[in-house]
Amino acid sequence: MKHSKPEAPEETNAAGNPLPRNWISVIAIIWCGQALSIFATVAASFAAMWYITETTSSAIWLSLASMAALLPVALLSPFGGVAADRYNRKHVIILADGSAGIFSFILALVIMSGHLSVPLMLLLLAVRTGGQAFHGPAMSALMPHLVPERHLIRINSMDQTITSLSSIIGPALGILLYTFIGLQGVMLLDAACAALACCCLGAVRITLNSPHASERKSVLQEMKEGCHFILRDKGLRNLMLLVMFTMLLFMPVASLDPLMTYEHFKGDGFQASLVEAVFGVGLLVGSAAILIWGGGSRRVPLIIVSGIVLGLSLAACGFLQSDQFPLFAVLVGISAAAIGCYNAPIMPILQKRTPDEKFGRVMGIFLAGSSLAAPIGLSFSGFIAEAIGITTWFIVCGTLVALCCALAWFSKNIRALDANNETESNT
Repeated sequence: MKHSKPEAPEETNAAGNPLPRNWISVIAIIWCGQALSIFATVAASFAAMWYITETTSSAIWLSLASMAALLPVALLSPFGGVAADRYNRKHVIILADGSAGIFSFILALVIMSGHLSVPLMLLLLAVRTGGQAFHGPAMSALMPHLVPERHLIRINSMDQTITSLSSIIGPALGILLYTFIGLQGVMLLDAACAALACCCLGAVRITLNSPHASERKSVLQEMKEGCHFILRDKGLRNLMLLVMFTMLLFMPVASLDPLMTYEHFKGDGFQASLVEAVFGVGLLVGSAAILIWGGGSRRVPLIIVSGIVLGLSLAACGFLQSDQFPLFAVLVGISAAAIGCYNAPIMPILQKRTPDEKFGRVMGIFLAGSSLAAPIGLSFSGFIAEAIGITTWFIVCGTLVALCCALAWFSKNIRALDANNETESNT
């Protein structure tokens, strides 16, 4: 009697629902479109920055351009979180990417008309960036529906890896395109890549739970629910505070790497650009390592250890002598790899800890908090560095980051974030 071969058990996603057999192809199609769009966006942003540099030669305008890129995400992310929970997340992402492409196209038309001004460019760039506030929470909330739970860290690391590659290649690509096709051409290319990302996402079939809208509440009420969920969950609350504190100190210090190169190491433009490239490579290495490894089931120790390494590498930079630039570049690369490992487990923890119907709002609040920390730190970092010296500022910030991450290990609420993962691993 011929026995039939037993069928392989059906894969389930991180939300516990069946996955299609071609889920890997679905992920590949989505991320091909997303990767092209991310590269085009970074190139377009750098081309816009270069245009502002050529037009104004003003540090103030460049600072305003940086704020235009940061603040919309921080301020609008809670609204993006509400949208991700209220509506179909796939559609929210398509609308967010589509709106970004439309505003890039509008900017190209303004350039064509000859009426472009720097303030108008900043306005259009800020509106365009606002789409990321809706894209981020919706994409993060969508990921658990696309992959098995064991691959959550990998899929989130993939996003970070693509971002790292874009930070290395994007600026050079932006300058190259700006030189040959002009700012108008760069913006048209960005619009085309955004349209392609929408098409790739629209082409795949994704089975999602129906949006939770049993009783319609106001947007503010739904935001409050997201805030209350984080505040009630002591583990998530403490994790968010840890991330905010780390970003409050790391981002401002990282922004001073060029000044450290010029002032302390007496370096030139080539050495400053080399440090930026090393940072991008380090971030790529850290993200790729997690992508290949998978991160394991215990995610909190990875965050703690990475944070301590990050802080110690920053502090070590402050102790270097002026003739030790190569060692400075190495330490910058180590800090970048550490931040790559630090970020990777955070999203899977949020995805596993938060009910699907609230994830968008929780992610929006989390993203808003971490995004606001960077500009707040930037607002005072320069003044303090000038007052106490840039090397001392590196030592202070690095020591505080390492100490805070080490103390976080003694928080039983933070350690408890791994409880579900350990249980699942044992079963």
